[in-house]
Order: sequence, then C-alpha cells, then structure tokens
Amino acid sequence: MSIGANNGLFTGIHKGKLDEKNRVTIPAPWRFDSAGEMTFLAMFHPALGTIIVFPPMMVQRIRDAATQVTVSDPDKLNALRLLGENSVQVTCDKAGRITLNEYVIAQAGLERDVVFSGSFVTFQISAPVPPKVERESESTRTILRALRELGI
Repeated sequence: MSIGANNGLFTGIHKGKLDEKNRVTIPAPWRFDSAGEMTFLAMFHPALGTIIVFPPMMVQRIRDAATQVTVSDPDKLNALRLLGENSVQVTCDKAGRITLNEYVIAQAGLERDVVFSGSFVTFQISAPVPPKVERESESTRTILRALRELGI
C-alpha cells in the first residue's frame, strides 16, 4: 500500500465537516492510494481533548504491541481495555470518508465543523473549540501509561 502525495506524513491543518451520518472526509493529501477500503483506528484522547486517528501502519503496530501483553499482567490488560473502550475501528471508503461513532463524537465535543491536524504518523480530529483536556484522572493516567508501555 502506498500513501498519496504526503510521503506517509500527515502535516498541516485542514477544515472539514461532520455529516448527518457521522462521517468526515479525510483531507485529500492524506488519503491512501488504494483500490480497496482501509481500516483506521480512531481513539478519543482525553489528555488532548481530541480524536487521534491511527492509519493502517500504526494500527498494525498497536496490534503487534497488544499481542505481547499476557493475562498475567492485569495492569497492562486494564490499560488495553481502557484504550479499546475509547477507540473505534473506522474504514476509509473510496470517497475518503470515515464514520465515527456517537461515543467518540460526544467525548470530543464534535458538532458540524471539525479541524484535522497533522501529527506526522497520525492525525487528529477536533472541534474548533475542543473540550477541556483531562490529564489528572486515573483513567487518563492509565491510558497514557498504556500508550507509553506499548511504545505508541
């Protein structure tokens, strides 16, 4: 699989719209050149107040890291559960759209207008005025720890 003109990097800021079916269109320079649909992972990140979207390459990295967690490590299993609860698999259709679920939309405070921000190997979707970030709760600290331990 190859990436379009961005050489595998998500850069810049783009404006978009959330439609009535909870779809957003990924900015054209960020879309994959592929005949088929691509699976992404969208995760609300409370410490940033935004949705982080992981492209297929990063989804594989997350999958590989998660398979290394054993059932004898309840802290990592709990961290994976929290990550999973805050995530949704999304498929990019041929028009470049992904459909978000109500849960991540509500967490991120998305309405009609959205902002796409490039983060090089991931990108973020946020409201023009994102919700207050949450960095001190136990669940947020667990998510941050999990991301760190999984090398993400």
